[in-house]
Amino acid sequence: MYTLIIMSSHKNSVRQHVIGRGLLVLLSCVILGLFFAAIGGFTYGHFQKRQKVSAENELQARMEKEIQQLTQAKHQVESELAAVNKEMNDIRQMAAKIQEALGILGQGGELNTTSSSGESEPQQTDISALTDAAPDTDEQQKLTPSILKEELQALYNYINAYQKQLFGYPLILPVKLQQENGEQHTFWYSSHFGWRNHPLTKNREFHQGLDIKTRAGVPVIAAADGKVALVGEKGYLGNTIEIIHEVSGYKTLYAHLQGYAEGIKVNQEVARGQIIGYVGNTGRSTGAHLHYGIYDIEKERWRNPTLFIFNQEPTLSP
Repeated sequence: MYTLIIMSSHKNSVRQHVIGRGLLVLLSCVILGLFFAAIGGFTYGHFQKRQKVSAENELQARMEKEIQQLTQAKHQVESELAAVNKEMNDIRQMAAKIQEALGILGQGGELNTTSSSGESEPQQTDISALTDAAPDTDEQQKLTPSILKEELQALYNYINAYQKQLFGYPLILPVKLQQENGEQHTFWYSSHFGWRNHPLTKNREFHQGLDIKTRAGVPVIAAADGKVALVGEKGYLGNTIEIIHEVSGYKTLYAHLQGYAEGIKVNQEVARGQIIGYVGNTGRSTGAHLHYGIYDIEKERWRNPTLFIFNQEPTLSP
């Protein structure tokens, strides 16, 4: 038992209260319970607050990471689309070069057909159809960069193969008329393919090539991609170059040359438009000109070169 004495200054009164041990323990437990409840409530509130802040920080970090990933993906897509656009431009430029090499607007058809004279005549080919196969800007937006790249790669490979085939055919004038100052040399055909009276012997004979009359020293160029088979004098033809074009099965001949371009030798690979020599007057000739011949290797006969020249018309008449 415990006695609790309460004294008051008022009326000098004294009160005594007897408290049992059980009640004291109960009061102590209540006080301690309230104390620990207050501490627990404070701790739980603090913990909850920290958890909320941690969750918010985690969410913010995750969102920032996702934004960064989306930004990187956006940049990657933009980069791939830029690469696709560049490939499309490269393809269009390549097709334009093919068109320029032919010097014509395509009308379709095979590379060879038969003219009214019975000669095999190369035909125009529609190069623009190649670039039409590439998706336009609106279509491009609907396709993923990976699909675009696959389609463009296939088209690019096709044009590369097509260009290689075309450039193996002798389809251009074999002289370079453009001068460094921008002006052009003039030329005309002084003697065509076929029967003629020889200008020196006056004898009736078959002229197996085309005589291209122009100024001495004008650069002579390869009419197609191929491999040099002959560099040297060839009887009355004088200084001569022969080139084999395996892709098309033709051989081209360039005669009466003033000289050869530096480095030109047998077995050398040459490209269409590459300078191989210079117009001259060597061999049996009446003046500076290029004797140009095209030989069908498989059929073992000479062809009419005028049927193969698409990029240039004579600037003068004989």
